[in-house]
Amino acid sequence: MKHIKLLIIYLLATSTSYASLNSNYKMDYSRIKPGEKYFYTAHWGILTIGSASIVVDSRIYKIDNVPCMKIDVQGRTNGLAKLFYVRDQWTSYVDTSKIFTYKSTRSIREGSYKLDEIVDFDHNKQKAYVKVFNKTLKEFQLKKIYDTPENTRDVIAGFMVVRMINLENFKTGDYFSINGFYEDEGYRMNIQYAGKETIKVNNKQISCHKIRPVLPKNKVFDGQNSVEVWLSNDDKQHIVRVKARMFAGNIIINQIEEKDFKK
Repeated sequence: MKHIKLLIIYLLATSTSYASLNSNYKMDYSRIKPGEKYFYTAHWGILTIGSASIVVDSRIYKIDNVPCMKIDVQGRTNGLAKLFYVRDQWTSYVDTSKIFTYKSTRSIREGSYKLDEIVDFDHNKQKAYVKVFNKTLKEFQLKKIYDTPENTRDVIAGFMVVRMINLENFKTGDYFSINGFYEDEGYRMNIQYAGKETIKVNNKQISCHKIRPVLPKNKVFDGQNSVEVWLSNDDKQHIVRVKARMFAGNIIINQIEEKDFKK
């Protein structure tokens, strides 16, 4: 389940995770720009069950004197899925050159469960300091210190990095991998390049690169290749669609226009 939570970060990321990428890949770090905004809606069959947004702040922030972009990811339930209340927000401060994470926050509201968390990353010491809000004392307190890989990225930055890989260099069937760290356990997620495909989203035909994360055997998703992600075949290479084939039915997440986004 740890691997699965990393797949659809804006809907399923509910754990502190860290990711890095094999340095052999040709990267284009200019693909993420301040001021970017992407909006999504999630469907289970004919039902709309949730919405999400990815927003890169137009301002540049300084974290430990390092220029950083602020990336906000929000996810919430809609429609009938409101029966299980979800209002989650993740924020990641990443440096403007290589998208390494210097600070991240989480505000989780899921039913009666609440969590407010701050993680500070020390790249020199290769440590992550996790602080959780204490409701009694009304302050953040240090919960745990993690050892992290070199040049650590949190789950948001880790998935954003996939956008930076030059997929034009890949052939259908090629694989690349993301190395990560979850609490005290390392892992490697292999991702298959599935070629180019033109899909229809918002009444537009969009040329995309298609990738398939290779999943471990689990009780949620139906098979190793049950999650597919479409990234726009352009200079931004952003997420256009995610499809997850589950034992309980398919979930499809599509990009939508900002005017159609339900806040």
